[in-house]
Amino acid sequence: MSLIALFIAAVIAPPPPTLAVEDTMHTSVSEVVVRAARVTLAEILDRVARGEARRDSLLTDQSFIATARVVGHADERGKTPELMSETVFRVYKKRPDKSRTQVLRRYQAHPPKDKGPRGHAEVRFGPSMSEEIVNFAFRPAARRDYRYRIVGRDIVGGHIIYRIAFEPRSLLTADNPSGLVWVDTNEFVIVRQEVRFERSPMPLFLERINRLVIERTHVDDHWLLRRVLVRATSTMPIPHLGRSFDLALQFDDYALNRGLDDSLFSAPASRAAASDDEGRR
Repeated sequence: MSLIALFIAAVIAPPPPTLAVEDTMHTSVSEVVVRAARVTLAEILDRVARGEARRDSLLTDQSFIATARVVGHADERGKTPELMSETVFRVYKKRPDKSRTQVLRRYQAHPPKDKGPRGHAEVRFGPSMSEEIVNFAFRPAARRDYRYRIVGRDIVGGHIIYRIAFEPRSLLTADNPSGLVWVDTNEFVIVRQEVRFERSPMPLFLERINRLVIERTHVDDHWLLRRVLVRATSTMPIPHLGRSFDLALQFDDYALNRGLDDSLFSAPASRAAASDDEGRR
């Protein structure tokens, strides 16, 4: 056979047989109708009130370290933020009405030359363990003053977190703050809150409160205050602070339900541990 014949035979020869596979496999899942009623906003608010009350009831006594800081020129163009004062407290609380606060340390960047009022932060701790600064808008008595709405649901660390916004019901209560809370539905307690004020609560002194953030932390199966952060703008410059300043409270070293002795609260609060190092750091 000539080369031409071999070439023609190769071109016109039928291709080798191939196996055709038809993709006809399919499956389907029957629809399931969920008839359970979705939890309503009112039910969520009731659960938050119960969760907060339960959190409070499980605490018989506690102690912690609280650190209060004031930072001047916090958000002023051309100014560097400066730590103006820092005070460290040891706080003890016991049901139903006992509390004690010790000052452990004080620092002041610009101590006054005279013996007049100090410029450091003064913080008072009462005996209550309910942390009303966190749940003030979600206590049963507050439901008539605020309206609420669910703005989101997230899954964080295996927990379902509701984000619930609140605002005053009436323009007559516009001085009441509005804000947003994060609710952990495992225990229905508030773990974070952001608060805003439409009007200054202290108009003669503060032009506005730019931001207020409150956070909790988990300690020994209890949700407890971790930090409170405030940024504010004053109506006029304050010596050393300027017009924009930060106030911060941080809580550490919690000890819970240790059976604090009553004698701890009858003794006068000792200030011997306070190192009055104002002007030095």
